[in-house]
Amino acid sequence: MSPPQIRPARPEDGPAVRDFVFAALRSYGIEPDPEGLDADVVAFGQGAGGVLLELVAEVDGVAVGSVVLSPRGADEVWLSKLFVDAAARRRGIGRALLERAVAEARARGSRRMWLETRAIFREAVQLYESSGWQRGPDLPPEHGPDRTYFLPLDDAVAPEPPPA
Repeated sequence: MSPPQIRPARPEDGPAVRDFVFAALRSYGIEPDPEGLDADVVAFGQGAGGVLLELVAEVDGVAVGSVVLSPRGADEVWLSKLFVDAAARRRGIGRALLERAVAEARARGSRRMWLETRAIFREAVQLYESSGWQRGPDLPPEHGPDRTYFLPLDDAVAPEPPPA
């Protein structure tokens, strides 16, 4: 395998991203929700729904990782759909995608990033926490994701999240 290239997503990346995201969800016992929580995966690569940026990690011409940035207010962004194909894990691809997403958010003037995840995604939680993300308020069980994390991108941003 050649080293991954992180690049903006294209419409033709959609099927590969959908396949590895849905496979990852199923591996954790979560049935994908293409009409709800995972509608953005179905539309991946099309820049739909107010998305700021969709990135893929590509290896040997195939998308093997994804991440999405979306606006959250005037100077904050949501990070979502950070997934890496199971066959390409343990190679730093998730970390590379996360670092690129943070750099892109900073370049756009964002002062804080947010994300929601599930505690059962242990590898992702470890990645966020080892990258300086701070735990925010927990979410109710019916929400789907059960945890929030935030990352201040500006020294002037208070370290604690605002009340939900």
